Amino acid sequence: MSSPCKSPHSHCHQHSHHHAGQHGGPKEDQEAAQQVVEDYSSWDIVKATQHGLLDRCRELVEAGYDVRQPDSENVTLLHWAAINNRLELVKYFISKGAIVDQLGGTLNSTPLHWAVRQGHLQTIILLMKCGADPSLIDGEGYNSVHLAVLYQHMPIIAYLIAKGHNIDGPDMNGMTPLMLSAQKIIGMEPTNFLLKLNPSLNLTDKIHRNTALHWAVSSGNVNAADLLLEAGASLDVQNEKGETPLDFARQTRNRIIIHILTSEANSRSARSSRTFKALQKYEISLVMMVCLSLLGGIGYILNLHTDSWLLKGTLLALVTAGSQLFTRRFVGSSSQKHLPAIFFISSIFWMFMTWFICFLPDMAQATVQVPFIISVSLLLYYFYKTWRTDPGYIKCSEEERKQTIITLAEAGCLDVRLFCSSCLVKKPLRSMHCHACNACVAKYDQHCIWTGHCIGAGNHHYFVLFLVALTVMGHWMIYASALFWVNQCSTNLQKDGIGGFLAEIISCSPWVLYIFLLTCSLTVWATLMLILQLYQIACLGLTTQERFNLQMQNRFSKHQVPLRKSPFNRGCIQNLADFFRCRCFGLIKTNSVDWTQQYHNIFQASMVRSAQSV
Repeated sequence: MSSPCKSPHSHCHQHSHHHAGQHGGPKEDQEAAQQVVEDYSSWDIVKATQHGLLDRCRELVEAGYDVRQPDSENVTLLHWAAINNRLELVKYFISKGAIVDQLGGTLNSTPLHWAVRQGHLQTIILLMKCGADPSLIDGEGYNSVHLAVLYQHMPIIAYLIAKGHNIDGPDMNGMTPLMLSAQKIIGMEPTNFLLKLNPSLNLTDKIHRNTALHWAVSSGNVNAADLLLEAGASLDVQNEKGETPLDFARQTRNRIIIHILTSEANSRSARSSRTFKALQKYEISLVMMVCLSLLGGIGYILNLHTDSWLLKGTLLALVTAGSQLFTRRFVGSSSQKHLPAIFFISSIFWMFMTWFICFLPDMAQATVQVPFIISVSLLLYYFYKTWRTDPGYIKCSEEERKQTIITLAEAGCLDVRLFCSSCLVKKPLRSMHCHACNACVAKYDQHCIWTGHCIGAGNHHYFVLFLVALTVMGHWMIYASALFWVNQCSTNLQKDGIGGFLAEIISCSPWVLYIFLLTCSLTVWATLMLILQLYQIACLGLTTQERFNLQMQNRFSKHQVPLRKSPFNRGCIQNLADFFRCRCFGLIKTNSVDWTQQYHNIFQASMVRSAQSV
């Protein structure tokens, strides 16, 4: 039997994480059950309510007990049922005339307030269906949303807001839930969660006229201050004393927050200048030109006809420092996530130029040139398709989000397995939230830094073909580099040894060695990734993320689930046909699935069956 919460006052208020309903060991449960069987007939109605004994409570009520009658501390039976998550008793007491919004206890709270404090979502749903008002203020001046924020119950926050409760509703002092979170909860949550519900960032309280950012600064809440600034909170709003958040920070002498606010103020000032706005318009193109110049400049410096490596090292340090300064000052955070993709395209450009400038004289045959040109063309095409194709982002309107929250909550399914607390959407089968893209992706495989986008149901096949083209082009470049050294460098590995051979190819053409190393790094990555992808697709029918999750599950579980026994593995030929959507002139029937609309979790059900059969 679950242990009841025996105090609706100080104990449950102070310990927000100690919920009712925690079980003891099997022996304790058995003894408690025996005690109920033997002694429950002598229990009073309060004790029976705490332990969830519906029959005993019905017996006492039918004998004449008034369910609206409060005890000496003004606590009703409905309070006791709500605080202990006794759903059947909540229904029964309300059917017998219990007042849903009865205030009681030392905190002058309604049953709904106590259910929120304890995090009993199903009780909250039931009380609200029976007419409970979440906007009522308790003795501390908080409504239900404020309490859910203070006790960090994110599902309850989501449900209350989805049901139409005001996200900016003030407490007794005019504090919004966002202000309370910034002031009292040190850490990322629930501030980060509240910001996804579109609260007003620059409202002020009644007494001090502070914004949420003022309160975050006053409490030294670095995480909340950072999140509020990222969301666009104003640095110019003054409180009743005429102090901005930065003035407030200087009084508290918190160096970290002072640095954060000062940096943000300087950044916003720079972004408002005409020069920055002009640069921002052509930011991606400018970054591409700088990256091309940087990679070309490094190769040019290495290729200088001088024996002074000190001079080359100094020039390389200056070029690197200049590029970093440019990135910090002129490249916004939205463009910085594209830097790896821009670097990749710049590398391909210089490989292409090296082929025609350095390798073409020794490899002028059409049998060599045509495959190389085709591989480069396919590489750029599939890179573009991988980058531009929607990977399968889960999209829905604001109204659909609210309806999803309500539906899942009332079905008892508002948890991380089915609901994404970042996107506030129902997660389809095989989907996952990508923190780099800040979106849920159907049939999520990975976030590829070289393309700057997620790999999912929509672009996974383009990504594999991109890897094929990159692998082919990379091996052609390595082959061409080897021919160049044989024809242009007067050295022999057997005669000069490894040291002499390396010294000769470095002095012969540092540029070619530089491009060779760049090519090798990308080719090795592409080759290994391609082998892994083909193995997962053909042999397992799984994505990279699913394979990783199953391996981690097997590592910490006694029941090992073979990777090949996933419900998505239809055999090698069929897996490849489904993945590449290839019917082979009608010889193979492919299975086309829209993974953005698949919500039945057959994957987990199959894994459970497999685990039980082992």
